[in-house]
Amino acid sequence: MERAPLKECEVVKGPILDPSEIMECIKTAHLLCQSICDRPDLHERGLLERFHDVLMGEAAERSVIKWLQSRGAQAKSAVDKTSGRPDLGHDILLKRKQGDSLRCSVKSSISAYYADINTILDTFSIATKKTEICDVNIQVYYWLNLKEKPRVAVPSEYNMAIVGWLGRKDFSGKAFVQYATEEREVADIKLRQLRAMDTLLEYLE
Repeated sequence: MERAPLKECEVVKGPILDPSEIMECIKTAHLLCQSICDRPDLHERGLLERFHDVLMGEAAERSVIKWLQSRGAQAKSAVDKTSGRPDLGHDILLKRKQGDSLRCSVKSSISAYYADINTILDTFSIATKKTEICDVNIQVYYWLNLKEKPRVAVPSEYNMAIVGWLGRKDFSGKAFVQYATEEREVADIKLRQLRAMDTLLEYLE
């Protein structure tokens, strides 16, 4: 049976982190910017752009961990932020009810053109390459608001949502297409097709 499309009410909207947690993310992003190496398929980034991208990723990861823990799930970062080495391809470790660990990837993206969550769900795809698929794959989205009041021209925890998740098997038979604005592939799965975050809790301890 095919899953019902994700609804706006099933999306977990921010702010999830408090100001002290945001400050911790800023400190971590500052540290990581000194050692991070950009992917070969990514455009050349200046330090300020790299910092903002890393910060969005850190806030997304921390938000997912906090949300899962607040609902009784065991979730922790899988990355030593002080190591100076690349991560292992996943961000979070989860624990299944059967007792084994699950590797979880958290992708963060930003919409500059659409500030409506329903339009975002219908327009954009989960930002995962074939080589990046993990046991659990979670998408977090930020959005700007350049046309209405209050104008939001930079990433904000108030314009952020944990959209949903997919398991490894959900990618089976799915196509991977050219990313619209980058020289890399992306899974051809619209955000509307993701699983609601609450359903992930059914599998976790």
